[in-house]
Amino acid sequence: MAWVTWRQNRIQLLACGTVLMAIALLALATGPAIRDAFQQQQLATCLPPASRSGCEIIVRHFQSEHATLPLVARYLVFVPALIAVFVGAPLLARELEHGTYRLAWTQGVTRRRWLLSQTLLLVAATVVGALALSAIVMWWRLPFDRLEGRMSPNRFEIEGVVVPAYALFALALGVFSGALLKRTVPAMTAALAAFVAVRLAVANFLRPHYLPPERDTAVGLTPSAHAHDWMLSNRLVDAVGRQISASRENLAIEHAQNARIDAQEYLLSLGWRRAVSFQPADRFWTFQAIEAAIFVGLAAAIILVTLRLVQRTPA
Repeated sequence: MAWVTWRQNRIQLLACGTVLMAIALLALATGPAIRDAFQQQQLATCLPPASRSGCEIIVRHFQSEHATLPLVARYLVFVPALIAVFVGAPLLARELEHGTYRLAWTQGVTRRRWLLSQTLLLVAATVVGALALSAIVMWWRLPFDRLEGRMSPNRFEIEGVVVPAYALFALALGVFSGALLKRTVPAMTAALAAFVAVRLAVANFLRPHYLPPERDTAVGLTPSAHAHDWMLSNRLVDAVGRQISASRENLAIEHAQNARIDAQEYLLSLGWRRAVSFQPADRFWTFQAIEAAIFVGLAAAIILVTLRLVQRTPA
């Protein structure tokens, strides 16, 4: 059965391996230059709590010089979705659509064994490939993570153990969609839509509350003390804690500029300050473990439902 599964899915597996190899080569081609720039500009001396004069200009120059590739790397968040569409969904939908599953069921192979043999090879390949992808991204992004942190969503979701968890969930969702709809194209569409919906729901409604957020007040126009943290809210409040509207803030800054006084000092004289809510940077691996557990649990539940669905499918 393993050989049959390989024969049926070798194109998808080879395509995924080619994409992973291309990403690795791109990381090897660009990563050393970024690390050399980080060392030559001595950016380590600008990391909290250390500091030196001109750090703001140096960091801004480094980020602007290497701004394009981190933006491109964000699109790696869509790789698990491609697994759901092109690997998971066709796995059973193709068999059920063409009726070839009947041949396997008449060869003394139970439906449970047939489904497991169809999926276990793909599960192993998916997890190994996703772990390799995560390791490549974490190695390549290390200089940026040291400067910017990795708790914000566009970094959190392409590093760590959540990457194989997303990929496993995507594969399970694709297989389930194929077993349910029994047509390849509708299964691919449904798997993609469901994957995106669940990911967005977890990111927007669950992840901010894995642990109670911390709160702090900061003086000035921007709270620089939390550069590596995940900022959930950043509000300007007055001395009694009431939120300052954007229009009122703009009027105050404009008044300070017209009076030729420092805007930051003027806001401080009014008793205004920043009230921030954030998830600290040191919770990265805790949040990674929680979110990975959620998606692995969802994948396991989906696989169990798929087994029952296949067992009830008429021969």
